[in-house]
Amino acid sequence: MRKPVTVIIPHHSIDHARLYAAGRSDSEAVQHLLDDYPRLVSEIRELRRRVAQLDEEGAALDARLDALHHACRAILAI
Repeated sequence: MRKPVTVIIPHHSIDHARLYAAGRSDSEAVQHLLDDYPRLVSEIRELRRRVAQLDEEGAALDARLDALHHACRAILAI
């Protein structure tokens, strides 16, 4: 079994951990945050991919809308 490691954690980091893991002791809040960090990073990466996909879809929609406006103007010009 590993020996526990003593780490000095800045007070503001403990405050942030308390916000994230309310109702836990300081050490439990920090431990919870450290344990949950990989999941959070994964979710953030997935959200960034989704935002990029939405940006691409928005750009494609804008291009189609421009083509539709152009077609409408051509019809009105007839």
